[in-house]
Amino acid sequence: MKADIYIKVRFRTTEEGGRKTFLKLKAPMEVDFYACPMKIDDKFYDCRLFIGDREIKLGEHYEVPAIFLDQESVLENLSVGKNIVIWESREVADGQVIRICD
Repeated sequence: MKADIYIKVRFRTTEEGGRKTFLKLKAPMEVDFYACPMKIDDKFYDCRLFIGDREIKLGEHYEVPAIFLDQESVLENLSVGKNIVIWESREVADGQVIRICD
């Protein structure tokens, strides 16, 4: 599946109020994505972060491709440099749009 955007994201550490564990998909999985809401300008959009078999450690920066389930409602509100937040019943990661795909 083709990405809608690429983000540079950093999952907050436990001490910063983030996740308690690193992010890694459990094998064997049929999918290679992490499903989560992404907050952009105080609105939430259902997205998929394609992390593959990487281990996403807390406190480190990663470039991650993402898609939105409702592309039309979100893509018109995005621009390179736009701040985003990843949500898991609380804010667990912060990031920025680094590329918008055609």
